[in-house]
Amino acid sequence: MIERLKTIVLSLLVASSLFQSYLLVFSEPRHDPVKQNEYVEADKIGTQVSVDELLFPEQIILHSGKDTHTLLYPNTQFYNLIFESLKKRTFDSFRRSSTLTGNVDWEEVRGKQPGVELRFRGGIPFSILKSLFELKGDLPLDNEMVNRIWIYTKDVKEDVKTFFITDYNLYEARADLNIKDVEGYVGFGELQTTYHSKDGDIYLPDKPIEITKYRIPFEAMTVEQLTKTLFVDPSNTRNFSIRDGSQIYTDGKRGLQVRTDQWMSYSDPIPSVDSRNDVRENLNSAVTFVNQHGGWSGQFAVKSIPQTPVIGKQTFTFRQYYDSYPIMSDRPDGFGLIKLVLQKGTVANYDRSMLTLESRRLERTLKTLEGGKYLDDWLANSPRRTLVAAIYPAYQPVVQEKYIDLNPVWIAEYRDGTYEVIK
Repeated sequence: MIERLKTIVLSLLVASSLFQSYLLVFSEPRHDPVKQNEYVEADKIGTQVSVDELLFPEQIILHSGKDTHTLLYPNTQFYNLIFESLKKRTFDSFRRSSTLTGNVDWEEVRGKQPGVELRFRGGIPFSILKSLFELKGDLPLDNEMVNRIWIYTKDVKEDVKTFFITDYNLYEARADLNIKDVEGYVGFGELQTTYHSKDGDIYLPDKPIEITKYRIPFEAMTVEQLTKTLFVDPSNTRNFSIRDGSQIYTDGKRGLQVRTDQWMSYSDPIPSVDSRNDVRENLNSAVTFVNQHGGWSGQFAVKSIPQTPVIGKQTFTFRQYYDSYPIMSDRPDGFGLIKLVLQKGTVANYDRSMLTLESRRLERTLKTLEGGKYLDDWLANSPRRTLVAAIYPAYQPVVQEKYIDLNPVWIAEYRDGTYEVIK
């Protein structure tokens, strides 16, 4: 009897197994669809740019060959014509000079030889400069930063000299330019405001200059936009307040601090590595990260490209321009800056203002900035005059309740990167 009962149970188990196998093979599986609103899609904020759009000379200086000079600033007609023309030229046969001056009388060149000088504040390594210009052949190593490109004509017919200048060396190159090209560039300086210089470093206008002052409404990125773009799963973040009123958002690994003055600081802890940084890789990664996480709220320029540390974290800073001039806040973390810290192409820190200038409903007025004797006297009487690296016009932002004032000012920048408003 017991044996017969075992046989029946075993038969039932086998039949059940066969039935389940039949269902698995021949029946249609039922899929539970994932609801579309369970996906998180980041909002597009700002615009996306390429690296070369963030690289341009802060000034183009035209040397007439008659002891007069003209300064051209970005986004002006003649500046654009010269810059776009030079980007289509080829520079090759680089060779380092055996002396710091290259056996060139630079005072004579500045005053008596027609030429064009491109200035890059902070300097750009050759590997990155190559994304702007057609540089051919064996290039110098990236342990030097090009801060000037100087092209001028010699007295000998059809002879054009081209130098790439760093803090430590001069590199002469061959360019497919002739004397008529250089004379054409220099000709753009006619009827423009003239500038003078005692040392070839600081150029000051002979007369006052007029610059447009703006009052511009702004918008602010929202916390929801930021968390969507900075966190993999925004619904998994928690937030809390700290004593100064800032809000902290975190998913347990990454952190976002939003201050009451609309400044954000994002951090993503990454382990230190001993391998060497590639400055070009880090710059490309920094630009890509901003493109994907907030975008660019206007025109920006690379303010600083680090040479060091070769191993460890590198900091990249981008400064906003409006019209032809940089926006220079009186704070190191004020409106107009974007800062990123990277190591081997990975972003560890990301800081920026959350404010975006609107393009509509802006107000314009003209403001005169004194030149000539006013600036000469200020420089002569400055207790830090030997440390001044440059004097240039800029916009000082003043954030109001619903708009930002961009006030034209003269900026004195020092060799250590600090600056002050000339008053």
